[in-house]
Amino acid sequence: METKPYDHFEYGEALARRLKPVNHTDRRPRFFTAFGLEDLYNFEDRMSRVDGMVLIAVDGQEMESGWNRADCLQDVWTYSFILAENTRRDRPDTIDRAVARCREAAMQVRAHLLNDPQLAYTLNREMELNGIGPIGDGFYGVVLTFRLEEYPDQAIHPELWNE
Repeated sequence: METKPYDHFEYGEALARRLKPVNHTDRRPRFFTAFGLEDLYNFEDRMSRVDGMVLIAVDGQEMESGWNRADCLQDVWTYSFILAENTRRDRPDTIDRAVARCREAAMQVRAHLLNDPQLAYTLNREMELNGIGPIGDGFYGVVLTFRLEEYPDQAIHPELWNE
């Protein structure tokens, strides 16, 4: 049985729907996508009417490729999930509370990734967690970054080449 390739945005939306602190629905959108962290500068309009925690799936198509010290090529893809909550910038205590809640939710996302049988053979167990903010109009939280390892086909596909 062939497994479906990982789709970061689809996976992120499923997480946002199931994770109670985010509770994304069609009527209350709390899931967003970004092509790289630079894309977050344009989020003020999209998140202006959102209250509570959001999940942002970031896929900048980042990949490192190299020999795996054995016998094959290995591609390592980098992905991130941002969990952020709106705050009042004039009250630093709201930022601290938001970051703490987002960190707790990010640890649940990490646990979900680590326990997902579909990722068992590709997920690199080393992950990073960093603070982030402000995003949009006062959202603060954390970025969970992880990597998936793949062993690509090295065959030349003639249909993609001119003779």
